[in-house]
Amino acid sequence: MSDPSVTQKEQVAKRREAMAAQEKRAATPLRRCLRPFLLSKVRKRNAILEHNMWIRNMPKMHGARACGAIRAAAIKIEAEMVRSGELEEEGDIFHLTMTEVDLARSGGLADIKDLIRPRKEAYERALAYPECPMLFDSRGRILRPDPPKAAAEEGTLVGFAISPGVATGRVRIIRDPAERFETGEVLATVVTGPAWTPLFVGAAAVVLQVGGVLQHGALCAREYGKPAVSNIGVMSDLKTGMLVSVDGNTGVVKILEEAPEEEEAPKEEEEGWALGGSFMCAPAFFST
Repeated sequence: MSDPSVTQKEQVAKRREAMAAQEKRAATPLRRCLRPFLLSKVRKRNAILEHNMWIRNMPKMHGARACGAIRAAAIKIEAEMVRSGELEEEGDIFHLTMTEVDLARSGGLADIKDLIRPRKEAYERALAYPECPMLFDSRGRILRPDPPKAAAEEGTLVGFAISPGVATGRVRIIRDPAERFETGEVLATVVTGPAWTPLFVGAAAVVLQVGGVLQHGALCAREYGKPAVSNIGVMSDLKTGMLVSVDGNTGVVKILEEAPEEEEAPKEEEEGWALGGSFMCAPAFFST
């Protein structure tokens, strides 16, 4: 996979090159004669754009740093609690709220293992489930949208176009952003979150199971210029190793070649999906 820092530097260089070309055109003798203030306006606009490009992601960056600092502190506390026998294993602290951690350390909770156990079981059941429900009712029934119109030919999947462009590549079904992903492959998953962003750099295209044009995966795909389609049965219709064509203009994914036999079935322990990977272990710790 391409180095995100190298890609970012290349994009900055391209943007500044385009800005320099705009200023050069505005500085021609004829334009300076007919529109004497054009050059100063172009320079001012470019300066504003240059500034905005950096501040746009500042809230995300500072938020990620804050979460990283909290997580580092939580892991340090967890190590102490594991050694003292208060917790059974690494990762258990993320099934507690901050208040519960404070109470446990001050002796306010008798046995936090009993508190963690049902939460951990529910988390592991959800993690192992191959589908992320887009909508369900109060009785727990999963509500599904009407299936897409029947494809005109076999091997054609019709979804929802969320990022323009056309690309061809081998499918790589990813359930966690920490899994292996190669440059030029088609990123296929249920849904993505901020921890998945680096994978978009080297992806040829993106195929998602749920989400519309304003979801994280759609926004990232458009920012990185990657064709993307959603509302595709990623876990049921696609397999790692398939050669597919992704048309982000029409929402059509065509299977050009089936997956090699050795890549058809993923290992059992790899089943399930994770929105944030190892960074977002469980939601309880960050609740109040």
